[in-house]
Amino acid sequence: MNNSALAAMTAVAMSMASSAAMAEDSDSVVVKVGADAWWIETEVNEIDRDKEVTPSVYLSIEHDLKYVPNARLKTTGVENDYMAFDKLDLTLYYSLMDHDLLHFDAGVTLSDLSNTKYKNADNGQIKDFDGFIWAFYGYAEITVPDTNFDIIGETNFGDSSGIKSTDLTAGVQYRMPLKESTITFRGGYRAIDLESDDFKATTTSTILGKPFIMADGFFVGAEYSF
Repeated sequence: MNNSALAAMTAVAMSMASSAAMAEDSDSVVVKVGADAWWIETEVNEIDRDKEVTPSVYLSIEHDLKYVPNARLKTTGVENDYMAFDKLDLTLYYSLMDHDLLHFDAGVTLSDLSNTKYKNADNGQIKDFDGFIWAFYGYAEITVPDTNFDIIGETNFGDSSGIKSTDLTAGVQYRMPLKESTITFRGGYRAIDLESDDFKATTTSTILGKPFIMADGFFVGAEYSF
């Protein structure tokens, strides 16, 4: 993990802890813990590669303190023969709309890419692209009237440190309220696309496919909030 990522993570962790402590007496804090199983197919330079099932885990703290952003930590890892990365996301966001049938958040995501690998299929050369990137963040829930079902969508898109990044999620969830908590079951589709000049696979005269790597597929998961 590079120094910039470590500093950002420390700041977010302190922000999350501070938010929880400040709002503890007012019962305004909601903590969410979730995990997904993601069935992915990978694509490197427009060529289909390996498949795998990988977990994604996250923790978020939401509150009603003015000016202090909500925060989420999320980790996702992919490890195949032709591509690999561990992506640790730190998201700071505000709730911009919270109605009975529509909820919308917006903010920024700071990501640390580590344990990375890109393999040039033409010559077998392996490169890493460890680094720190950021992206704009948006999340929306549309509730189906008179049900506990929501249509959900999340987007992260950015262009920093020489990498154009996209992380998209779309799906549906079902909320099961308990006495003072909620269990939510989720499912849908997620895609992570990273584009960089470092991902150019070339022969002496030909560029082999566009310079990007992608992991996409369906996921199922659960979340516990209290």
